Parts: sequence; C-alpha cells; structure tokens
Amino acid sequence: MLSLPEGTLGLECIFCGGPAEFEAEGQGGSKLADLQQEISLVLRVALSMQTGEHDAASKTTGGTGLRLLQRPAMSATSQKHTAGMDPKVIEVHRALRGLHLLLRSERLYEKNHPRRLDSLDGAYDSLKNTSEILGGLDVRVERGGLVVPRISDTHLPDARGEMQALARDLQQAKVVNLVFSKKFHVGELDTLAQLIKASLLRSEEPAKGGDNAWWPARLLEHRVEGISVNTQTERRVDTVLASLIAALVAYGGHSPRDKGDAPIHVPDFDDLVASLRLLARLTPPLESERGLSPEEAARAIHGAMEEASRDSVCMMLSSVSQYGPREGERPQPYLLRLSENIIFEFLNAEFSNGSLTPTSVRPMFYRLGDVIVSAGAYSGPHSSQHLSSLAVTWATDTQREKLIDRFWMELPAREKSAVLRGADVWCVPVPALLQTLGQLAEAGADAPRREARNIVLNYARRLEHADASARRSVAAGLNELTSIIESLWPNQVPEDLSRGAMKALDKETAPETAGLLAAFVESLGRIAVNRADYSGFEAILTNLERAPRDKEHDHVTALANRLVAQDRWLLLVDAALANRALEPVLPRLLQRDPERLLDRLTLLLTDPRGAEMVPAMARLIRTIGVPVLNLLETRLYEARRQRVTAAIKLLAAADPERLLRGLARAMASWEWNLQDLAVSELSRPSNSASAQSAAFVFSAILADAHPLVVPMMIDQIGLAQETTAVAQLMEIAAGEHEILRDQFVRIKAIEALGRMRASEAGELLRTLAESREGLTYAEPSGLRAAAEDALAMIENRPSSARVRAAYESATQTNASYVIPRRYVRVPLESPLRAHIEGSQAGLARVKTISLGGAYLESPRKLNVGDSIKLEVRSGLRKINFTAVVRNIGPDGSGVEFVHMRDEDREKLRKLVQRNLQL
Repeated sequence: MLSLPEGTLGLECIFCGGPAEFEAEGQGGSKLADLQQEISLVLRVALSMQTGEHDAASKTTGGTGLRLLQRPAMSATSQKHTAGMDPKVIEVHRALRGLHLLLRSERLYEKNHPRRLDSLDGAYDSLKNTSEILGGLDVRVERGGLVVPRISDTHLPDARGEMQALARDLQQAKVVNLVFSKKFHVGELDTLAQLIKASLLRSEEPAKGGDNAWWPARLLEHRVEGISVNTQTERRVDTVLASLIAALVAYGGHSPRDKGDAPIHVPDFDDLVASLRLLARLTPPLESERGLSPEEAARAIHGAMEEASRDSVCMMLSSVSQYGPREGERPQPYLLRLSENIIFEFLNAEFSNGSLTPTSVRPMFYRLGDVIVSAGAYSGPHSSQHLSSLAVTWATDTQREKLIDRFWMELPAREKSAVLRGADVWCVPVPALLQTLGQLAEAGADAPRREARNIVLNYARRLEHADASARRSVAAGLNELTSIIESLWPNQVPEDLSRGAMKALDKETAPETAGLLAAFVESLGRIAVNRADYSGFEAILTNLERAPRDKEHDHVTALANRLVAQDRWLLLVDAALANRALEPVLPRLLQRDPERLLDRLTLLLTDPRGAEMVPAMARLIRTIGVPVLNLLETRLYEARRQRVTAAIKLLAAADPERLLRGLARAMASWEWNLQDLAVSELSRPSNSASAQSAAFVFSAILADAHPLVVPMMIDQIGLAQETTAVAQLMEIAAGEHEILRDQFVRIKAIEALGRMRASEAGELLRTLAESREGLTYAEPSGLRAAAEDALAMIENRPSSARVRAAYESATQTNASYVIPRRYVRVPLESPLRAHIEGSQAGLARVKTISLGGAYLESPRKLNVGDSIKLEVRSGLRKINFTAVVRNIGPDGSGVEFVHMRDEDREKLRKLVQRNLQL
C-alpha cells in the first residue's frame, strides 16, 4: 500500500474525484491512462512537498543557492548570450525556456511519454525555484516579448528569439498575464499546459461572448490556485491617463461591436487611419509642457472624441484594454507605445492574409507615420510648439526605421522564412536578417546552417534587381553581413557570391551603390587572403582587371589596386616564403607588381634571419621568372646600397649567370664590400654549376676589382681550373701586370698556377724561386717559397705531398659556409693570442688557422662582411693580416685573409707547416 505524506489527501481527491475534466475540450482518452498519469502526478507532488520541507529546514545553509548549484551546466551558446546578465534575469530566462519546452512537448507527445514528463519536471523545478527567489513570478505578455515587472518594465533580453516565440504562443492562447505563486505544485502546472493546448485549439474557432472570463473560469473549475491567468492586478495609473480612459469608456463603451456573438474582424485601413488621427489629436491636451488647465485639456479631449467616429473611439478603447498602461507609465510614452501596437496589430493581420506584400511594408509605415504627424499639429492655446511630442517622434526616420526592423523581427517564423526564400528578400532590413541568420548559424546542425547559406545567396542575387533602391539596400546589407558570411563559410566563400557581386559592380551606374559593392568585394578579397584561399582571391582580382580601362570603370581599377593593398600584399609575400610547397597561384599574384615584391624582399633581407629566407626567395623569383629577374638586374646599377646588396644576393641564389653578366658592367662602380659580396656569393658551393663561368668572368675583370677582392677571385680561378687565365696569372706572378703588382696578389697568382698544374709556368716559377741579384735573391722569401711549392706541384715532386696537404681541401667544403675552404684548416695545439683592431677592437683567441683564414673566439660581436685588422702572436713573432668576416659561429667567427705583407705570409706558411708536421 502506497503511503503518502500527510497533507496529500486533498490533492489526491482533486485528481481522482469528479468528471473527466478535459473531455469537453477534446482532450479525452482512456480512463486507465488518465488514472496512471494522475498517480504519477501525485507521486511528483509528494516528492516536491518533501523536498520543500527539506529546503525549508535547511534555509540557514543557503537552500536556494544549493538549488542553483544543482542545476545542469548551461551550454557554451547559452553562456555566451547570458554573459553579463543579472543572475535573477538568468533564472527567469531558464524558467520561461522550461515552460516553453513544456508547451511544445504537450503538443507533440502523449500524456505519459517520458519526454513530456521530463519537460514537466524540468519546467516545474525552474519555475518553482524562480518563484521562490522573486517571491512569485509575474509575467506580462506583450507584442514581441515578455515583461517581468519584478525585474524590469521592459522586455526580457532575447538574443535568440526564445521569449518572442513563447509570447506568440501565449498570445494565441489568449494569455495576457501569467502569475506563479510561491506555493503552486506540479499538478497545477500540468493542468496549465493542457489548458493552453485546449485554448490553442479553441482559438481557431469563432469567438464567443465572455471570452475574457474563460481562463479564470477554467482555472477555478480545475481547482488551480497557485497559478493565475489574465487576472486583473491593481496598478498605479497616471491620473491623466485614467481620465482619458474614462472618456473613452464614456464615448465608446456601449458600442454595438461589444455585443452579439459575431467574431471581431480586423479593421480596414480607413478605420486604422481614423484611430491614429484620434490618438494624435488626443496627445496635445495630455502634454503638461503646454501649461493647459484641466478644463482646457478636458474640452480638447472631448472635442477630439466628438469629431471622431464612434467606431474609431471603440477601436481605441479596445486597444487600450489590450495594451493597458504600465505601472507608473507617463501619458506620452504610453500613447507612443499604444500607437505602435495599433499599427503592428493591423499590419501583422494584413501581412498574414496576404493583403500587405513585403515590398509595401516600408511605404506603409511611412504613410501611417505621415498620418500621425499631420494629425498631431496643435493650434490651440499655448501653441508655441506646433507639433505634439507624439508627432515629433513619428516625424523622424529613426522612429520609423526602428519600427520597420521590429516588424520583421517579430514576424512569425513561417511567414518570415517564406519572404527570405523569395524574390522580395531585399525588403527585409539587415537587423532582422542578422537575427535570423545568427539563430540558424548558432543551431550547430547542418540543416539550419544550409538554410542560412541559401538565404544569403538568395539575398545576394537581388543585386540584379531592376529597382535601383533595391540594389542599394542589398549592397549595403551585404557589407553588414560580412561577419555572418565568414561564419557560415568557414573555409571558402562560394564563387557565386563573389562573381555576382563583381558582375553587379561592373553594370552599376549609381555611384553610391557602386561604392557599397566595391567595399563588399574588397571584404571578400580580405576574407580570401586571410583564409589562404588564394585561388578565390585571384578569381576576384582577375575579373576586376578585365574591366575596360576608361573613366566609366575607374572605380573598378581603383578597387583592383586596393585589393592588393599593403597588408594583403605582405600576407601574400609571407605565404610565398613559407616553409611549404609553393602554391602556383602565389607567383601569378605577386608578379603583378615586381617592384613592390622586390622592395619587400629587400626589407626582409635586412632582418637578422633574412639569410634563412634566401632559398625560399630564390624559389619564388625563379617561378615568376623574367619580370623579376630583369628588374633585379637593373638594380645592380643603382646608387642605393641596400637595393644593390639585395639584388646581388637574390641573383646569386636564383640566377648566377645573370649576375655574372651584370658583374662586368657594374664591378668598377661598386665599392670594395659590394665587390666582395658579389664574388663571395658567386663562390658559394651551391653555385658550383656556374663555377667555370664565374672563373672566366673573374679573369676578365681582375683589373677592375678592388685589391682586397682580387685574391679571392684568383683563388676561384685556380680552383675552377680556368686555363684561359694562365697567361694573365703568369703576368701577375712575374710582377709585370700594369695594376696588380702587390706581393700578396702575386703569391695568390703563383698558388693558382700550382693548383692548375700549369706546366707552361714552370720556367717562370723556377726563375722566381732561384734568381739572384748579386748575393741576395731577387724576390722576397714568401714569394720564393710560394713559387717553390707551386713548382713542386706542377712537377709532382716528392715534396709536393706536403704542399697538397696545405692547399687541397676541396673535400672539406661545407655548403652552409659562404666561401668554400681553399686551404686545409690546421687545429692548433695551444690557441694563439690575437688582437682585433678597428671599431671592434678587442682580444681574441685563434684555435684553428690556415693559409687562407682562421677561426677566432672573441666576446666581440662581429658581422658577416666586416673588414678587420688582425694581429696574431706566435711566440715572439707577430703576424698581421687584413681579414673579412665570412661566417658567424656560436662562440666565434670565421675570417678570410684578404691581404698581408710578404714577411707575414712567410711567417704564416711556416706556422702552418710546423703544425701540419705535428
């Protein structure tokens, strides 16, 4: 036997006793099913009463707060919309959403369906909790939303349109206000849901007399005491408004319209205009600013009503009864709100039955606004202000546009969807579009997002409309829809959208519309670049470039130039230099402006990590080809050092042969460090394929090169085995060259002859090594030693092995270094002390050394290309060099010796030979 808590017997009798309550309303069913549901509800009531007793006993421990903590977590979307809201507003939202879900479940499911029962439980919990927090939940149903007076006199926030949908359902059920007391139970909520369903079915039938009393009578019949519907609540109404309402009742309260069983039909347009004129004429007497005495105001009100038809007064009285004044509402705001509601009632009915087309909505609002403005003129006493406050408000376009937006936003979903799919979608204002598209996009499912995409595409197709104002509206709307377009197409904007916009831009003759279309196309281009949709961006740019080059299409040309503006151009260049496969579209886009491309590459090369990007730059330049390469070659002859430096580096990496062609012409005009850069870049191991050509060109321009650069050029000639230069090298070695007579340069020429095994130079080398002038040798010791080493290599003497060990180190070259090693590097048993002279003066240590360079460990920060004076101490000996920094290591720098005196060369040779033997 089921044991119920004390106090539940009366409730059991409510459900089990008496006739079947819902059969009269068409809700009858099996008695067994009814009984099962009644028992289920009794159990729920018992459980809720036990929970209530437990909550009451634990109030000191924060009972209400505990109930809030036990609620399921909101979704991310709900959290986003409720962020920053008052906690009470959030609770009211949750409760009313639960009520709306219950009403929908009531219509969809059978009585005992689990989902309906779950909805009933959830709605009861949330409504009960909110009622306890607020001391009762009072909900007023108004057009377009719900008002909870204990929270605010304005509509509840409704970002997703849920409150508006609930308000529409309650209005169809003839619910004006709904009050939940603190002590209602789940059975009463279940009864309310069933009565609302019955009322919705009843609302489709013709209206009968006593319609306003139906809800209280039905609730009383079903013994529902904790919930009240359409009950009259006492409100503090302004005395002036009370007098106005009394006058309306006196003039129209006994109209035949209020009698009989005939249904109330929607008034025609003439009735609406007459009512608005009456309303506008009633406004001036109610304005306290005019300083009218009560007698003057009363005479003006009665005069306006006497001139109006009885039907107009009755219509006004009906509207006042439906949209009564709010608590403490002043006359002017109330009459403005009343005028809006009267218009909305009429236009919604006209739109539903097809009498009002989408294209007529805006003109209709403006026409009705003009009616109010024309009727709101005041010429009586104290008429310093010729228009009433109502007429002044309606005279502004802001008021009219706001109401147009509100009309579309409050339109039922089915009717709005039909317009959004049709050809008149351009009539829908952007705020209403944003609301609908936002709700569809946030739904998360594929079908709503697909519907939103179709709406946007349909809206964009109206750019082909014959009406210029329609095209302008759509162009402006598309610009405001850019953000929602990005969210609807997260990967790639459809080509139809951009193609249609560009086609409309090409045909548009109105400057304002053309400007709006240009801004939209520019936004599509920005989206494409930001999403790395370079094919889409190219399609937009190509279509714009096809426009004729005349004054009529100057705006199209300007748009094409703006599309590749600075920020987007930088994004394109960065994408082309990224460490991934080069997209074929990027070179085609960048070749449109080679000058700007090279300026960007030049700037990137000045970055500390610029050297790492050179291979990617070379890849891009080779892909673009002739336009960029020709421009790079012309930059070799410019006076700006930074541009020449970048041109040398890029050409050496992308097309060394082209750099060699320009070298012969530009070499003489460059300062020594540019010459050194060009020669060192061409001498890279990565350019080994053009080493023979480089050696040939070097031999032709030796006389034009700076003395500090010539040694490296001669080394490269020797390494490349450029035999055509043997005669010139022999001339330099003999000291007979007109310009190149420096001892270090002569030694370099002798070494190159030895590298090439030039047998024809044997006699010359022998003469240099052995010739005397009296008791002394004719040549310095360093030059003689170099000649003997070269002669040993040419004649392949047994001593040549030692020479080759110092010279031949081609297998040790590393492509990561700028210059390949031309001499073997010898590690020193104990590092040598060195002193750096110049701007980077300081101490250093030499750990490895060769005939061509050394590696310095120094705390000083050196840069590649720096020229330094270096003094190395080996015991009591000092060896002085002029060196150039070639690479930077983690703990030091590699330098190349570009010049030294003859005696220093001999000391270096002996040092290397001694350490080689060790």
